Amino acid sequence: MRRSLQDTTCFIPNKNNSTVNTSIQNMIFLSVRRSLPWTGVTWFFRTLMAFVAVLLVLINYATPPALPSDHQDTTFLATKQTAADLTDLFVFESTDPNKVVLAMDFDPLIVSGATRPFDPSVLYQFKIDNTGDNIEDVVLQFNFNGTGSAQTVTVRGPSFPTKVGTQSTLFVPISGTGTLNTSFTINNNIKVFAGLRKDPFFFDLEQFFKIIPDRNYTLQPNPSSPFTVLTFRPVGQAQDTLAPFNVHSIIVELPRALLGTGKIGVWITSSVKTPRLPQGTFAQIERLAVPALNELFMNFNSHNNSNLQTPTTDAPNQSQFIRSFITAIGRPQGIADAVISVAIPDVIQADMSKPTGSYFGTQLGNNFGGRRPNDDVIDVTASVVFGSAVTNISTGAIPALTTDNVGPNNANFLTNFPYLGNPL
Repeated sequence: MRRSLQDTTCFIPNKNNSTVNTSIQNMIFLSVRRSLPWTGVTWFFRTLMAFVAVLLVLINYATPPALPSDHQDTTFLATKQTAADLTDLFVFESTDPNKVVLAMDFDPLIVSGATRPFDPSVLYQFKIDNTGDNIEDVVLQFNFNGTGSAQTVTVRGPSFPTKVGTQSTLFVPISGTGTLNTSFTINNNIKVFAGLRKDPFFFDLEQFFKIIPDRNYTLQPNPSSPFTVLTFRPVGQAQDTLAPFNVHSIIVELPRALLGTGKIGVWITSSVKTPRLPQGTFAQIERLAVPALNELFMNFNSHNNSNLQTPTTDAPNQSQFIRSFITAIGRPQGIADAVISVAIPDVIQADMSKPTGSYFGTQLGNNFGGRRPNDDVIDVTASVVFGSAVTNISTGAIPALTTDNVGPNNANFLTNFPYLGNPL
């Protein structure tokens, strides 16, 4: 969540919504390319950081341009390499008690009825630490092959990585290959789905950018501004900004024992090849785990630097942004201590020995933990940061910011694999 100074919504009158939706999408992604034509890494590091932003399509009369989640995390990902733009990570209990589900969403803001190809140049990975050192011990890798309707996805792992950190190489042998938008099973009784899904993330993102406008990548450069809007919209007026959109997803259901027998930490990465690295080596360009962590606390120009790091650097790096944000909103440092204790390092924690759980439950409830698609992660985070949840600290609380008044839509979820709802 972020603060806001001005209304970032740009309204475009519209008598034909489908036409406007397509034209706006084309405008926003005018520079999108499906490969990464770097002339050198220096150019990449100079790319302006951008906050997750979401193209808001108002169905009746208007279309605002961009809003947040971890959607459109930097200007580069929003405009040059959308296929590598990671939006959400989920780690949750399977309907089979012996299994766990990992799901990643990426390439956001796909309007209803539209399709986009998967990018063969991007390597997607689930990374799992099961020894507590914030270094991956188990990795699942995915890359896409071919073009058009003939595209397939190749799965490697779960296995020990051949490289750890921000550089990766492909595993051998391949665990399996399958067609898109269809569930298939690979080695070790692992079920896989890769394809188009309804975006499950729910949030009144439009109002969020009125609260914290400097997180909107379209407004950069824009230094952090004082709060001028101190409330989310009430029930009945709050809107789920992502409701009109689909997203690309990779969903895996696998035996828990393949990831670990106790507590694990999970994060996802997207990586591409670059001339600066040896042939066959991929460079990480985004990392994601805990929702709203970077987007709420981190100043915009630091997003890309965080994307290029690993969880081992989070304690000194991200903690400083959390403390600075809590100071800026006038709340005691006990709030920052609580956030840091459960959200740093930036991994989704889960306990494979526990049958079920709740969001942040590994840290706070001695349960499975993880994150389910219908967990209201925005309200959980907001109730701690702006309220007294967990800490019982009421000093400086801003009650009108403790909920965005948007809840999960059951139509966005399935009770069985692949669990994320069918696309619009």
